Amino acid sequence: MRSTFTGFNIASSGLFTAQRALDVTGHNISNVNTPGYSRQRLNQAQATPMSIYGGKGMLGTGVDSVSITQYRNEFLDFKYRSEVTTLGYWEAKSQGLQFIEAMFNEPSNTGIATVIDEMFASFQELSKTPESLTTRALVRQRAIAFTNTVNHMYNQMEKMVKDLNFDVNTTVATINGYAEQIADLNSQILRLENDGSHANDLRDRRNYLLDELSKLVNVDVVEMTDVNDKMTKKMVLQINGQPLVYHDRVNKLDASTQKASEFDDQVMVTEVRWANGDRIDTRALSGELKALLDLRDGMDGANKGVPYYIEQLNEFVRTFAEEINTVHYGGYGLDKQTDIYFFTNDGIKSEDYDPLALKLNAKNIKISYEIDTDRNAIAASSDPNLVPGDGEVALAILNLRHKSDMFSQGKPEDFIKSLVSNLGVDTQEAIRMTANQLFLAEQINNQRQAISGVSIDEEMANMVRFQHAYNAAARMVTTMDEMLDTIIHKVGIVGR
Repeated sequence: MRSTFTGFNIASSGLFTAQRALDVTGHNISNVNTPGYSRQRLNQAQATPMSIYGGKGMLGTGVDSVSITQYRNEFLDFKYRSEVTTLGYWEAKSQGLQFIEAMFNEPSNTGIATVIDEMFASFQELSKTPESLTTRALVRQRAIAFTNTVNHMYNQMEKMVKDLNFDVNTTVATINGYAEQIADLNSQILRLENDGSHANDLRDRRNYLLDELSKLVNVDVVEMTDVNDKMTKKMVLQINGQPLVYHDRVNKLDASTQKASEFDDQVMVTEVRWANGDRIDTRALSGELKALLDLRDGMDGANKGVPYYIEQLNEFVRTFAEEINTVHYGGYGLDKQTDIYFFTNDGIKSEDYDPLALKLNAKNIKISYEIDTDRNAIAASSDPNLVPGDGEVALAILNLRHKSDMFSQGKPEDFIKSLVSNLGVDTQEAIRMTANQLFLAEQINNQRQAISGVSIDEEMANMVRFQHAYNAAARMVTTMDEMLDTIIHKVGIVGR
């Protein structure tokens, strides 16, 4: 037989369910601008009905709040993290290559090509008037401008390597920080969901951290069954198959071990490995960390980084200076000086300079001590008798400008153009890939937001809907209260 208070219980269940649905709607509206938040919904189901005596059917007993779930699509999460990893790589790569472009500053009126042109122009003037002290001073100043330019370029790129190394260390620390937060969230989520609940807000926070982490390094998210409890799933984050996070435990990356840079053993950089000492295959990495490592360490054509361009600049300076030194060494200055190198290592004396032992590069090239202290030491003549107007050596140095077999690319001008052109192509590719990946990541994220994002219009409509349901349930409670009042206070009092 139906209980006297059954109707009251039915109405109150609708009241409480509508109230809870309004709470969930308010929570959605409050987090409409929260990064990583996924909209939530209250799942409702009919309460277990009771049988009516005599087999006359089942009587409903109201509504139950089953659960509060969030709207997410795990496949789109996977796709987004995959694309944002590539985006992180190309963003960092394009920024680094654009900075290298700025160092070369070509084409411009102040770049290395202009400085070389001006130096050759001064040798042209010297070939016409080898006795002119003014022209000799001009040659010396233009040569100093050349050495200062390549020295400055080298120092800038060396500093960029050190800055990139700092960025690598910072990125590794950030990855470890995210890993620790995710491990802590894993522990909280497992503890709170043991009773079958859904820790939606903690899961949103974890998913947001996974999105941020994926931009820094490629991670694989794996759900593994606990060996002690087959019903429990634990999250594992892997980098190259090795766990970064195993549920609530973190295997950190380490960037404290130092090694010599490949382009200069005086420049120390850090090696990325696991904190337990195991090596990590950085070639299989992706994301921003991989781009920083490529820029810092890249020496080959596939991953051209700062060391590659340093080595190219060194090759140019070494070959270019040796060609000039070879011609200049056999010439004669105004005071009949001979056997003088035009360029030496750190500006030492020619007698102390051994081209085979003391290699010239963009970092140490200077004009020789003799030329730096005496402009008369500049060899312009090929005749020890200093025939007036003899500028054959200066002319021979000038003609090096057109020596087509000096480099595999051709003349000195061709080498610079080829290097700058290749840099420009790489930079444009990085910029284009960044734009493409940004568009692709945004498209996938828009699809995610179509499922997970909070729509103010939809929430306002739900708010009105649940408000009406609440009001109707409240009215039902009032009606049942009046019925019970009739039963309690008015039934059986007729005739009193």
